Amino acid sequence: MKKAAALVLIVVILMSGTSVYALKEQQLILHMDGKQVTYKAPPVTIKLDGKVLNSDVPAVIINDRTLVPIRIITESTGASVDWDGQNYEVTINTGDKKVKLKIDSSEMDINGNKAALEVPAKLINDRTMVPVRAVTEVVGLDVGWDNSTYTVLLTSPKADILDMRYDSREDAIILNTTGDVAYRTMFLQEPDRLVIDFQNTVFRSDTSRIDVDRGNMIRVRASQFEVNPNISRVVIDLISPSGYSIDYDEDAKQIKIRTVNTVNDIHYVDEGDRKLLVVGATSRLDFETMTLQQPDRIVVDMFNTRLGGMKDGSIPIARDGIRSVRFSQFEENTVRTVIDLDHALQYNVESSEKGLRVFVDGFPLQSIEYVGTGWKTGILSIDMKEKVEYSVEYDKNERTVTVEIPDKDAFIEEGEVLINNGVVDRIVSIPYDSSEKAGYIVVYLKEEARYKVASPNKAREIVLELSAVPSLYQDTLIVIDPGHGGGDPGANHGGVKEKDINIDVSHRLRALLEDLGFRTLMIREDDSFVDLYERAGIANAANADLYISVHANAHETNSSIYGVETLYYPSEKSELDNRDNYTLAKIIQQELLRELKTADRGLIPRPNLVVTRETKMPAVIAELGFLTNSNERALLVTEGYRQRCAQALSNGIVRYVNEILLTNE
Repeated sequence: MKKAAALVLIVVILMSGTSVYALKEQQLILHMDGKQVTYKAPPVTIKLDGKVLNSDVPAVIINDRTLVPIRIITESTGASVDWDGQNYEVTINTGDKKVKLKIDSSEMDINGNKAALEVPAKLINDRTMVPVRAVTEVVGLDVGWDNSTYTVLLTSPKADILDMRYDSREDAIILNTTGDVAYRTMFLQEPDRLVIDFQNTVFRSDTSRIDVDRGNMIRVRASQFEVNPNISRVVIDLISPSGYSIDYDEDAKQIKIRTVNTVNDIHYVDEGDRKLLVVGATSRLDFETMTLQQPDRIVVDMFNTRLGGMKDGSIPIARDGIRSVRFSQFEENTVRTVIDLDHALQYNVESSEKGLRVFVDGFPLQSIEYVGTGWKTGILSIDMKEKVEYSVEYDKNERTVTVEIPDKDAFIEEGEVLINNGVVDRIVSIPYDSSEKAGYIVVYLKEEARYKVASPNKAREIVLELSAVPSLYQDTLIVIDPGHGGGDPGANHGGVKEKDINIDVSHRLRALLEDLGFRTLMIREDDSFVDLYERAGIANAANADLYISVHANAHETNSSIYGVETLYYPSEKSELDNRDNYTLAKIIQQELLRELKTADRGLIPRPNLVVTRETKMPAVIAELGFLTNSNERALLVTEGYRQRCAQALSNGIVRYVNEILLTNE
């Protein structure tokens, strides 16, 4: 009996010892609230779906609430986190939620709505620590607590993936599910691919592979990657590294995956001497910039990029020479920002892993000024403060133009200016080197280009004219006239205004023409009204070579009519008008039909239309389709079809210039 009692006592002691060992207190020195604190408590373990999450700073219990390093949560769920050291504020972006927490604040902001915190976020040992229950629920995790082992138990929501398909209209991989799920992502290279692991999910789709071959996607593959815990893996093979967005539609119970960068924030910052446009994105952006005139503006195009939860908009500035900032989904996968100026300003672009910063308060190098005079032309001015002798050398293989200044007393700053427009990548300034016996300004070009020295051999200001424009078209000016505008909407049917179609196609046409090297002039850049006679006057004053007016059509009594037609002034009937409008109209009509595959409504002579009658260069009005026809209207509201319209007009212009203008010179 005594032996049995002793045995029971030993077992109890052993069991008690195990529990005591598991919950043995740890002692930590914490730097918190501006002072050093001795922390004593059992170590806290964090598990996500049964797996332990490790961190360089352990979780702690403050006022009976568990605080964990924020990055251990965000990195485990695919959310992103940004730290604002100036305001002591952390921002978590989950895709559908933007959560802001301020150190020592008892509330957090979720998509603009305030929510109370049981304990505030803390800065502990230089790490942002957040209350685990509040934050994990925001990012979509269930949270539990095992008091016997001091373990935070995080569980991803459970769901089945029922089907997988590619939606060409949305350019997205669609997963039909039984509910929202947490996920983790990673990029792999050689070859480039995006890997997405959906936690606590069972893959039940009959489709496990889709050959996409569109945009940046090659194909998508999916399978049940693990069991216990269940993980479904989706792999998207890419042409090149890319940003991505993963959104959940609660109503449709669909996960939508797009392999494009997402712009989630655009704002203007005025910090006294520093004035800049900040563009926040999911990853590093592929972009190009250009400066335009009449009116002056800086344009930044971000490729393979979409606006996230944002809509097209503008930010009024009205100070320091900056009128406003506009941003829009310019093309299907291109976000455009435009900085409208009162007068020309220098600018500089800094790129980061999370977007761009466009400085509009001058270059960091005060002696260098680069002004873009077109998409692929510009003027570089270098202020040497006093007259110097110099030489210029062009290296075709390296695509550099180097200005060499042998004067050791010349004013040459050290640094680099990023331009990144259609002709110049960057400009590097290298002060006088005694071993080289010279200082240098090196211009790195985007492609093979020409240069012209526009200053004397000895000058205070060295001026170079740079051009990457093909010489074939560089002297040809095309006027693009988006019909209607402002208070004149044009045709208006089915909620679609003609003026909106016209301006969009015109912008696309201008981009195509400028890429080919043409000079262009837009009659209107935005939703403004321009008088018909003024339109013709602008083109005549610019001594343009061609005039293309962009319109959409309507037939008020017969909605079944559809197709394209081209209107022109019958100059062949006038002894005073020697323009060949008919040939231009014929070529434009042919290219519209070839590209759009629609009905041919022919060439229509119209002697009383102001813009084609009063212009002095060959001019036509292109009617791209009927807004009164429901099928054609549905096409015209799509970006893809409007791009085809622009391409057809561009093809027609190139044909006319090659076949008529250049052969007659």
